[in-house]
Amino acid sequence: MNLAISGEQGLLQEVLSRVFREHSTPARIRESEPVGFDRALWMTLVELEVPQLRSAADEGGASLMHAVLAAEQAGRHLASIPLVETVVTIRLLSLLGAEGKKYLDDASCGKTVVTLALQNLDTVPNQLIPAGAVADVIIGLAGGKLVALSGLTRSNAPVHGSIPALTLGKIKASERHQFPATQGPALLQAAIEEWHLLTAAMVTSAGIRALQLAAEYASDRTAFGRKIGEFQGVSHPLADSYTDLEGARLLCWSAADRIARKDVEAGATIAMAAWWCGAAARRAALRAMRTLGGYGMAMEYDLQLYFRRINAWSLCAGAPEQHLDSICSRLWDGDKVELPEAGEIAIDFSWGEESSQAIARATAFCEEKNTECMKHFMRFSGDGFDPVLQRDMAAAGLLYPDAPTAYGGPGLGASTAAAVRDVTGQYYWNLVAPSVTDMVAKTILGFGSEKARDDILPRLYSGQAYCTLGYSEPSGGSDIFAAKTTARRDGDDWLINGQKMFTSTAHLADYALMVIRTGEDKYRGLTLFIVPTRQAGFHLDEIKTLGDERTNVTFYSDVRVSDAYRIGEVNGGHKVLAAALTIEQSSGDLYVMSMRYLLRQALQWAQGASSGKAGKNHMRRTEVRRALAETATRLAVEDALNRRCVWASENRALEKHHGPMAKLFGSESWTSCAGRLMEVAAPDSLELSGEPAGSMEFMLRRAIPSTIYAGTSEVQRSLIAEAGLGLPRSR
Repeated sequence: MNLAISGEQGLLQEVLSRVFREHSTPARIRESEPVGFDRALWMTLVELEVPQLRSAADEGGASLMHAVLAAEQAGRHLASIPLVETVVTIRLLSLLGAEGKKYLDDASCGKTVVTLALQNLDTVPNQLIPAGAVADVIIGLAGGKLVALSGLTRSNAPVHGSIPALTLGKIKASERHQFPATQGPALLQAAIEEWHLLTAAMVTSAGIRALQLAAEYASDRTAFGRKIGEFQGVSHPLADSYTDLEGARLLCWSAADRIARKDVEAGATIAMAAWWCGAAARRAALRAMRTLGGYGMAMEYDLQLYFRRINAWSLCAGAPEQHLDSICSRLWDGDKVELPEAGEIAIDFSWGEESSQAIARATAFCEEKNTECMKHFMRFSGDGFDPVLQRDMAAAGLLYPDAPTAYGGPGLGASTAAAVRDVTGQYYWNLVAPSVTDMVAKTILGFGSEKARDDILPRLYSGQAYCTLGYSEPSGGSDIFAAKTTARRDGDDWLINGQKMFTSTAHLADYALMVIRTGEDKYRGLTLFIVPTRQAGFHLDEIKTLGDERTNVTFYSDVRVSDAYRIGEVNGGHKVLAAALTIEQSSGDLYVMSMRYLLRQALQWAQGASSGKAGKNHMRRTEVRRALAETATRLAVEDALNRRCVWASENRALEKHHGPMAKLFGSESWTSCAGRLMEVAAPDSLELSGEPAGSMEFMLRRAIPSTIYAGTSEVQRSLIAEAGLGLPRSR
């Protein structure tokens, strides 16, 4: 897996950023209205040969990823040029060889502007043509053949956002050339798919920049004696949109990767990007503009430029719901679509060659163990705790694949461990206790004493013992630093007294990683311990939850723990806790697994499968298809966010907001998608059963607690706002 762009791609990014900063200023953008074409800027790009960026490979064309990065820079700076249209059309003409050369040379030197018609010219004669207001040649499909319209005259009409688009009814062509090439229609379809992807990348980057401008304003503007960015009513919506758009950006990159790998879902992923990026950017632009209050509506302020341009770019191809329909037809109806060649894109979202053997072993293991009895157990057990299964997984090197060999683990990489979790997640193996144990083990590895590591880690990694997290307390909730449970020194030991709340897996655990009060200072008076729980003085009571899961309230009365089991320095718990929380919040695989299961169950219901018998087919219902398409899209976004966490953690590139984004987006998407699917499946979904329709009801109940544990969504939003957008502390 590699999510770092190449040196050549980075250079392109840097050059275009510099050019657009200098030549696509707010003043130049306004000067280019109402048509939205800055010819001087365009000629600057022509001199840099940017329009030929994607010419056929034998003419020196760059990869699809180069084009994505160029589109991002154009979007960030609201470049008033038809960059995307010209790049894909010049590529199309170059692929036509001698037939396209008639138009290619003039387009490459900037003498003419070329664009493409997104729909059939015969069936949609008055369609909106992107860049139609400034184009000299329009390439489209008519009579089943590729045609070029030239000798254009037009009566320009302003378009929302001041983009150079124009309806075909306002354009007259004096010349119409039909290309004899039989591959022309396929090449046009591939060009249109590339246009959708690059446009998605462009609107995403524009949306991110709009949020950054809003965050800068909110960090400076004072109201009621405070910076307005301190108010969660301001910062949290911005954090939501920043998360949506970071996911959108990764979705575009993932689409490029799927195209390069010729993945069967590449076409569907382009449609996902076209829908999700546009919707997320439009929301972001509106939120950004409203952050400035009345100033945001004033034409002299720049955010209205982003609002109008994002709306225009993202809606140029028509109603967004069309993309949802395309997702469905491409994923489940067998529709095929021609795709562009991607070239050497450098990035790679796959788990990598190193993980392939572990994936094969994990798949074989799961296939053998995943009996009907196991499926029933994982669905109805609540915590999926099967100690025999987990010991077998440990023996096969699949329970903790990245555990160090020094303590009995396989010693594989973090990507391989994530790949194995991805496999078990596809079978919906709900391995809660091992997941929590893995977090605790990593904390012990990083901060524990040699004795703690030697005593505890071999037991954990062999599947003989498990851990829980003793963080929250009845009066503290998400405010971990308000802990009142105390530790009093007693010789070489400590005596623990107090109470912890929502201690999930405590009924299965042998150890608890606990946050304990050892000093008076709220933040620098905490110490972490790994406390053996199977001893006198420890007691727990069960709490049943909405999601058919068990959590616990745990009590400690003079519970003894050796000083050797102290994790980190006395009163230095804030340092350890920061690392421990990063570990806990830096994975979205639970949400990928759960949304994948939710989608699978919803599809079975929609396609009429119920206990192996034919049922009513709901796949013809538009609302069902679109709910499924949104779920599939959000799953793809969460998968990309999760993989970024894995890659960044392994490559020491993890930023503080990466994990919270995966946690926030995953838990909220799981909840919203389960709720929507339960609605469209009603009343079938109201039955409490193991049938596919009933699983949607079950998944909604299980999703809701996920927005609370490991830090509420509100906590995640605050972290994202502060670390990602630079907003002031809001709590």
